[in-house]
Amino acid sequence: MSVINMFRKEALRHQYKSQEFGHSVIKQPNIINKSIWALCFTMLISVIMMQYITLTSTQDFNIEIAVDNFQPLVLPAPSIITKQLVKEGEQVDKNQSIYLLSNINEIKPKQYYLRSPSSGLFFHLNTDSNISSPYKPIGFILKNNSNNEFSFWLKDKPKKNILVGDKVIISIDEKKLEGKVSMLLGNFTNKNGKKIYIKLNNIREISALSPKANMYLSLTQQPKSIAQLLN
Repeated sequence: MSVINMFRKEALRHQYKSQEFGHSVIKQPNIINKSIWALCFTMLISVIMMQYITLTSTQDFNIEIAVDNFQPLVLPAPSIITKQLVKEGEQVDKNQSIYLLSNINEIKPKQYYLRSPSSGLFFHLNTDSNISSPYKPIGFILKNNSNNEFSFWLKDKPKKNILVGDKVIISIDEKKLEGKVSMLLGNFTNKNGKKIYIKLNNIREISALSPKANMYLSLTQQPKSIAQLLN
């Protein structure tokens, strides 16, 4: 083989390698561009999800209905409760007879009626005796409320801040009362808890709001986007 042919073959080999290198250099920017577009698209989708995908949280509490919702039924002197004239949870009018009573201190007991001081729902305070004590309630009237707003005590400390407008469900036995938080008062204390006002959506199951009832509250926070939660 002549020297000239050897140089020709070597030159062709170098030319082929140069072409391969050129093709690889051309391909790399295309790969980088595709990667950048994919990254931008992923970031755009993430931003949209953060803005529009919402998360909700719930909290559960033991609650008690506050005594300021009720008008207590009291007597100035010891009396015998002869008869209860109204059923538990029944609507009564102002001055309607609720109990038939007898004065215990008289030789010839005289019967008289205890009448409702206001309109509302009647609840009897169960006791072991039918003899009332002076100025101690023997029953309560859940006062009529045109706004369907009632106050309660949260007995468990909230893990998250409660906000006006948060939706709630009050569970009493098998009954469910839906509403929303309308007002908050004071801080949580170990003695009383935290006072909260709830506006009920309707009064269909309001007869369940007995001062003796065991009540549980499920509170749903207003939906927030992921972006709001991160702020």
